[in-house]
Amino acid sequence: MRRAYLHGLGIAAPGLDGWPAARPVLAGETAYVREPLAPLRTRLLPRNEARRAGAAVHLAFRVAEQASHGCDASTVAAVFSSSAGDIDIADQLCAAVNTAERAISPTRFHNSVHNAPAGYWSIATGAREPSTSLSAGAGGFAVALCEAWGLLAQRRRPVLLVCYDMDGTGMLAEARRDIGATFAMAWWLDTRTDGAMAAIDRPQPVNDAPASMVGPELERLRCLNASARSLPLFAALAANLPAAPVIESEQGHWCVPITPL
Repeated sequence: MRRAYLHGLGIAAPGLDGWPAARPVLAGETAYVREPLAPLRTRLLPRNEARRAGAAVHLAFRVAEQASHGCDASTVAAVFSSSAGDIDIADQLCAAVNTAERAISPTRFHNSVHNAPAGYWSIATGAREPSTSLSAGAGGFAVALCEAWGLLAQRRRPVLLVCYDMDGTGMLAEARRDIGATFAMAWWLDTRTDGAMAAIDRPQPVNDAPASMVGPELERLRCLNASARSLPLFAALAANLPAAPVIESEQGHWCVPITPL
């Protein structure tokens, strides 16, 4: 499969909360202001499940709901990628097992599992299609895009791609200095052209240097979150110009040609 088509997208980061707010910033029309993400709780989950879901689940849902707006997500395969998952819950569990009581909350424990967002998404949408939950360090977005590409080529049906990482607190956050900002993105990919926002050619491994963002704050965001490695592609969409940015990955950089439609 040489080409896929982007039919929906989601983005969430401080100062980039949703595509209508992010597009003028990434196009260079307005200045980037690092404003905290406002609290947002999904309406897709029943109240009890929404209450039990962790912050990482809500972050993933935040962009997945944007990308799938107006679409039937129950029939779509999904790829979820995160470098560290819910790092705050993982830190709390690590601290708890080092106490005399070693008491661990079952709710926190099930939110620490890496496929928790995918599980909650299947509950929320009734999806019974395949889903993959992966972690690939700084190359998370590139690896997840290749996984989504393979699913799309095999199934010839839409695939939802969701990448997220959250800035945390505690000892684990101190150890993971490569996650210094919260960022999440989602793409709804399909093989059909009608109604598409952009065409994406098959990613190719290259030896070129990865693309950077214009402006130090946006470049800092790109470097401080594995999922934010996707920002040069969002910038191309915002500028409404064809581009072929090189996306950074520890497994080798990838050129991803994209043409807004």
